[in-house]
Amino acid sequence: MDAIYFYPHGYFRDRQLDTVRHWPGEVANPDVGKQSGKQVTSKKSVASAGIKSWVTRIPLINFKTRPREIDSHVVVYVWGALVLTGKFIVDLDNPYSLTGYNIRAFNLYKYILKIVLLSGRCLQIRCMSHACLENLRLTLGEKVAAKAVVTYPYMPVVRKSEDIFASDERKIIKFLYISTQFDIKGGRALVNAFLNAYKDNPNITLEMITHLPEQYRAAVASCPGISLHPAEFSRQEIAERFMSHCDVLIHPTYVDSFGMVVLEAMSYGMALIATDVYAISEMVRDEKNGILLEPPVSIWNKYLPSYYYYKLGKIKSLIEKADDTLFSHSLEKAILYVAEDKERLLRYRRNSLRIFLKEFSRHAA
Repeated sequence: MDAIYFYPHGYFRDRQLDTVRHWPGEVANPDVGKQSGKQVTSKKSVASAGIKSWVTRIPLINFKTRPREIDSHVVVYVWGALVLTGKFIVDLDNPYSLTGYNIRAFNLYKYILKIVLLSGRCLQIRCMSHACLENLRLTLGEKVAAKAVVTYPYMPVVRKSEDIFASDERKIIKFLYISTQFDIKGGRALVNAFLNAYKDNPNITLEMITHLPEQYRAAVASCPGISLHPAEFSRQEIAERFMSHCDVLIHPTYVDSFGMVVLEAMSYGMALIATDVYAISEMVRDEKNGILLEPPVSIWNKYLPSYYYYKLGKIKSLIEKADDTLFSHSLEKAILYVAEDKERLLRYRRNSLRIFLKEFSRHAA
């Protein structure tokens, strides 16, 4: 393939930068990969509004102009967008990124999206998950889906054998929660669940890396088993300080399209407790490498948008009003269930690493 030009933007995530850094062919602008991945700030995380931007509110296709300075043979690589002229590759977490996650715009411009994606200019459609591919099939049809490939995000191999867990005789079972967006990633339900679980089993701990809203600080501080950390660590710091030493990742999300933290936890051989949201079930196999729970709120109805997706601008307030009592109880039971049997936990951890090594530890391209 010709040289690749990765379309620059101001909010590169680590997974996007990894694609640049580990691209197997020629990269026309390799300096892009030298950046650091961005995270949601504390100020944005605790804001009362939902997910808003002019892109999500105005019905437009996310078109990018081809940079004038690149040669005609160079292929432009874009995330969630189309390029107006020349050859390009598009990378999708879900198809609605093509219209800035505006479903009304997506439905309005389906015909144009199909024409561009099926054109000879579009060399490849890279779906981040099988859920994304099925979503593409259901919305834009079989021909577009046939042109797409599932390419899971790059994740390095850090542990090569599940046997490394055999000598672990610790009494304390360590749980981990990582999210810059506490409200929409099930934070409230988790806090309530863990407080109750800790009363039944004081041999569990929870490391929370998040921007914790003020109203939960007293409850979290009251529990000796919870350690709170600001969400200001680099990915490497999180790996070295937490994932290398924790047993179970809890990811009770309501909004994810993928959940990179789940994949990273698998690479460290962590057991998983997560919600069945979009692509999460591709990584979390219920009773094999963890527990998969039904969320009380989800922006997805399997592969297609739910009612809540249409309300992204108000999603935080909708989540705050939702009754998560039963879900929190299910989460509490899952925590106690995973912690009560060390042999089962060991099996979950080994299976996580096996699944990762077999299905996910491949090159970004």
